[in-house]
Amino acid sequence: MNYTDLIHRFIDAVNDTDAVRRRATIEEILTPDCTYTDPEIAVEGHDALDAAFATLQRRVPPGFRFSLTAPVDVHHHQARLFWRFGDPEVAAPAATGSDVAVFADGRIRHLYAFFDAAN
Repeated sequence: MNYTDLIHRFIDAVNDTDAVRRRATIEEILTPDCTYTDPEIAVEGHDALDAAFATLQRRVPPGFRFSLTAPVDVHHHQARLFWRFGDPEVAAPAATGSDVAVFADGRIRHLYAFFDAAN
């Protein structure tokens, strides 16, 4: 799986409300010692990341999803992605931002998320 595919699978995992399938995807695409950091949380490992995704899904309206707003920009062992979050049927997203992913051993090792100022 190439780095762009890993990013797409990561977005799928964040959006997945099926706990078993989400966990399987997390274990497949992220290193066991993965980290995720955004302005509100910092977690390490599959368990903590899975719990963070589950908490997010409980806190937002049903149907809210992350989607990419531009092609994934990849070079060396890192990628930059731009996203929106909200109801895909509504033009104005609830949030927008960008992430930087760092890869190791063919999987995502670190993911750093940034929220746009208007959020």
